[in-house]
This record gives sequence, structure tokens and C-alpha cells, in this order.
Amino acid sequence: MKIAYIILAHKLPQQLVRLIYRLNDDSATFFLHIDGKVNDKVYSDIVNQVQNMPNVYLLKRYKCYWGKIDIVKATIEGIRQLINHNVEFDYAILLSGQDYPIKPITQIKNFLHERRGHEFIESFSLKQDNKWTYQDGCYQSLNRVKHWHFHFRSKHFYLPIERKFIPGLEPFGGSQWWCLSKECIYYINNFLLKNPDYINYFRYVFIPDELFFQTIISNSPFGAIIFNDDLRYVDWENPNPTPPAVLDKSYFEELVSSPKFFARKFDMSRNVEILNLIDQAILGISDN
Repeated sequence: MKIAYIILAHKLPQQLVRLIYRLNDDSATFFLHIDGKVNDKVYSDIVNQVQNMPNVYLLKRYKCYWGKIDIVKATIEGIRQLINHNVEFDYAILLSGQDYPIKPITQIKNFLHERRGHEFIESFSLKQDNKWTYQDGCYQSLNRVKHWHFHFRSKHFYLPIERKFIPGLEPFGGSQWWCLSKECIYYINNFLLKNPDYINYFRYVFIPDELFFQTIISNSPFGAIIFNDDLRYVDWENPNPTPPAVLDKSYFEELVSSPKFFARKFDMSRNVEILNLIDQAILGISDN
């Protein structure tokens, strides 16, 4: 089982490198997107630590602001470079730089091997009741796509003028993160090449990274084989100070008992002990 990891990072270079080391083996490949807003010193620090790793590729950088299309562009860049480099892989996993495995890599691989033929992504129709249906304002399910949304840096604006969704497609949404088969990754790439207007539509969608890939996949033959799970533990209920929660050692027992394979988010500048506990008790690594 060969896995390609597309990692979107915007801070904590030492933690990013640590994540790569924990996932690295002779069948892994990494495509790193470092936010274009990251200063040159931090970027150079990351480059210096991975430049001698032949299975690590650095992607074209985009300045990523929350809620804008640039995060989607960074992910697409990872997909395209994965294909352009003719990497051998069975699954591609999209991670943030603040994710961390909470199961040994062998267990992750065995899970994917046993369930090969499925796509691991949260996806639900915006036209049916879902967890966004009763949210307010722009966060409400269909409001994300049926109005015009604009961003200037970190500022969000929208026009309450209705726009039609893309003809022939039904809008779907869910978590940004996923684990997709090689066949599905190639399908997404080909779809985008054949439908250049698709990404243009999503420039004016609210938080497009939570709808962009779901809509492609769920309207394709792969929609029938979605395993509706992004395979990661996230705590949205206890912001500290903003959601999702930054996980610390108080979460350890919950992470141990979780059926998920990754968790987020971690910040080793605030609490490195939780990562050390995961390494020692779950991953079997004593050298931190």
C-alpha cells in the first residue's frame, strides 16, 4: 500500500518535519504546500530540513486566507504535481501541518488495503438536512453557494443576490480533509482540465474547500463508493479559544480509544507532551 501525502502548512516548521518523519517509509511520498504568507526564514528552515529527502516535493506557494479559493488551489497543485511526477500511489491523503497520526502507519495501510475501492471523505447534499442546515447567515447550507461571496485578505463580504449552481451538478459539502484513491485523484484532475469554469464558480463560494471536492466526487461514479468519514479526530465542541480545539494531554485517553487514524489540531509550541505521549504509547517511538 503506497500513500502520497499532500500537506498544507502555515506555521510550526519543526512540527511539520516531525509529522513527515512519523509518516515516512519506503512507500510514502510527500507534497508540501507552505502558505505564501509564511516568512522567508521559516520557509528556509523547512526547506533545509527536507531538501535531502528524495520523496519530499515542495509545491508552488499560494497566500491562503480562510474562506478563500487559494486553499483549494494549493490542494489542486498538490494533485497535479502528484500526477506530473508519475508517483506510484494507491491512496492520497490530504493533511494539515497540524495533523498527527494516532494509529501506527501499518494499521492505516491495512485499513486502506482491506477497504480498497472506497473513498474516504465526509460528503452530504446541501439540498437535504445536514449539519449546516440550521446554521446562521453565510454558514447555512445553501447560503454558501447561492449568494455571491467575496474576500479581501481576511475580510468577507457577500451580495444577497441569488446565483444558479453549476448546471448538471448537485452541491455537496463536508470536511476539507480526505483520503482518496489513485483512480479518484486522476478523475478529479481530468474533470478540472475539462471544466475550467468549475473553479471560477467556486471563487465566489463561502469556504470553498469544504464543498469543492465533495461536489466533484459525489456527482461522479465515485459517489457510490464514498465511505462517509475523513478518518480524523477533531474536537469542535470545546474551543480554546477558537474551534477546533488545540489538543493537549487531557485528550490522550480519548485519542487512544478513537477509531480514527489522524487527529487535529496540535500545536507543539503550546503542548508538546501530547505528541510525545502519542509517539511512545501509540506509535512505539521513544526518540522525540
